[in-house]
Amino acid sequence: MREKAEAQGQDLLIIDTGDRVEGNGLYDSSEPKGVYISEILRQQPIDLLSAGNHELYKQNTSEAELLTTVPNFRGNYLASNIDIIHPVTKETVPLAPRFKKFTTQQQGIRIIAFGFLFDFTKNYNNTMVKPVEETIKEDWFQEAIRDKEVDLFLVIGHVPVHSKEYDAVFKEIRTARWDTPIQFFGGHYHIRDFARYDSKAFGLASGRFMETIGFMSIDGLSTTERQVKPTLTTPTFSRRYIDNNLYSFYHHTGLNEETFPTEHGRNVSWLIQKSRSTLQLDKVHGCAPRDLWMSRVKYPSQDSIYTWLERQVLPNSLRDDSRAGKPALAIVNTGAIRFDIFRGPFTQDSTFIVSPFTSGFRYVRNIPYEIAILIVEVLNKQPQILTDDRSSIIAQGLAPPEQSAYLHDRVPDDSFRLETTNYLTDQASLLSSDHSKPKLIPGYTTTDDQGSDGDDTIHLPISFYRVPNCIYALIPTNASSVPKTVDLVYIDFIEPYVALAAKFAGLGVDFTRDSNVYMPATTLTNLILDWVKDNWSCKEV
Repeated sequence: MREKAEAQGQDLLIIDTGDRVEGNGLYDSSEPKGVYISEILRQQPIDLLSAGNHELYKQNTSEAELLTTVPNFRGNYLASNIDIIHPVTKETVPLAPRFKKFTTQQQGIRIIAFGFLFDFTKNYNNTMVKPVEETIKEDWFQEAIRDKEVDLFLVIGHVPVHSKEYDAVFKEIRTARWDTPIQFFGGHYHIRDFARYDSKAFGLASGRFMETIGFMSIDGLSTTERQVKPTLTTPTFSRRYIDNNLYSFYHHTGLNEETFPTEHGRNVSWLIQKSRSTLQLDKVHGCAPRDLWMSRVKYPSQDSIYTWLERQVLPNSLRDDSRAGKPALAIVNTGAIRFDIFRGPFTQDSTFIVSPFTSGFRYVRNIPYEIAILIVEVLNKQPQILTDDRSSIIAQGLAPPEQSAYLHDRVPDDSFRLETTNYLTDQASLLSSDHSKPKLIPGYTTTDDQGSDGDDTIHLPISFYRVPNCIYALIPTNASSVPKTVDLVYIDFIEPYVALAAKFAGLGVDFTRDSNVYMPATTLTNLILDWVKDNWSCKEV
């Protein structure tokens, strides 16, 4: 694509907005984590990249960013609001340069680029994420936005394009440069999205898990050469959401199965396959008898992955020998599950795709059953129970990120479409008669600030249903009566949320002092894998 653009005298920039770690076996199954994916990533010609929240959860992960990824993309990795304690010098230093000024090769477009992370607070204590609203008041940022020799401000980051952080950046740039075009690239909410800030400022979010290549074009930018005769024309911003598959690439490059591959591409494909083989990612542990969905079906239901967890996996697998005979109520946040399970082979790679996190379980003993249930209700119904400032604390990080995007301003009721069906309807005129209709497959049908014409491929819409912030399971479930007290078990990642909910439920427990590890060295990932091995035979599928 870059070669095609440059042959036409245009510039193409490749941008990555973070969360390169956690969620697939190439990263999660190696020891140490990421040794294979870092070399594969290094082969990609990325012009600008930034950090996501997942790069900062663990000390070893953030240090790998500093010592490996940042040097691999020297000068291209930007960290406008992230500092890190250097593992060798112990000094607090920027994770990467705060910004970058460069000129494009083909058209001479002068760009100042920034790289932000949203106001993230759950990072490990070796990193510091400065609030965006504070960062943009610092001298270096104020000086950068007052540079008069700039044709475009380019703001990339792991930030939703509809967010208070990007709104603050936009307004701050506009106080200094009221007319300079601004292009934002965002992420984190796991949705295709496009934001219009004003006639010369737009933002694009490509989606999640590299399912989509977000393509943004800007035509008519004023450049150094054109300023001999300056004009006040408004540039044109256009976006396209390209399904990430070879057929899309064949179409947009004008190439085919024979002419599309490059020698470098073949070498990287070989490297990927060799890494997968070494890590045994295609090893089959069992076979799922049916599809299990995160959000395509209502919860609870037989085909809900969360119903499967709370009725089968947790009751049958979550037991601590040191608490034998003691009933427990286990709480798992729905955001701990990252993807659906499809009917058929459940491989080593599937394990990490479905639940990649390393969080273990903790518990507080002998909690009244009624209080434990009330804690779950507070976690799930907090908008009605908690004040606004505290509700945002609980809401952040419990449910899947794509649901968070709709909780703020887009969800009208308990069931809704992740993406609206308008685009499919708008395209009906393309199909002249019934026999000419292509066979559509389910996928994204997006409506954003620019309308419903952004999807590159027409799909049948996918239903999206709300799920609770948390699910729970009573262990054991074969008790003849409801127990008076239970061990309150929860994933350690959500302990701050559980502790806050416990206060509202009237539970006087100091979780820092009174909680203990439950099933040491066990994670939800381990629990799911062991259950699959014991219960899903491939003979029946």
